[in-house]
Amino acid sequence: MDGREERVARNEATSREINERIQEAQDEAAPDEHLRVLCECGNQSCERVIAITKSEYERVRSDPRHFAVIREHVIADIEDVVDKNDRFVVVAKRDGTPADIVVEEDPRS
Repeated sequence: MDGREERVARNEATSREINERIQEAQDEAAPDEHLRVLCECGNQSCERVIAITKSEYERVRSDPRHFAVIREHVIADIEDVVDKNDRFVVVAKRDGTPADIVVEEDPRS
């Protein structure tokens, strides 16, 4: 693994932690109500926002290797698209150190 892969994994984990706080603040939202969360891509300077329902968010969070990103922010050489819709895609970290990092830094574990 190179330093880039580790940096991307840590950036994604940080975005996920911020989104966890956003989701907690909107805990009363209905399952089909759209929340506004940060794109969880590995780009440290990304400020894009994703509209995601609470139930979609919970599906993404059901696997600590999964992240919601805008379509243009998929990093195809280190992650796989596992789900997509018209607002965002869900990527999964591939096995190895990047996946280990995001699992270790999962705020729900």
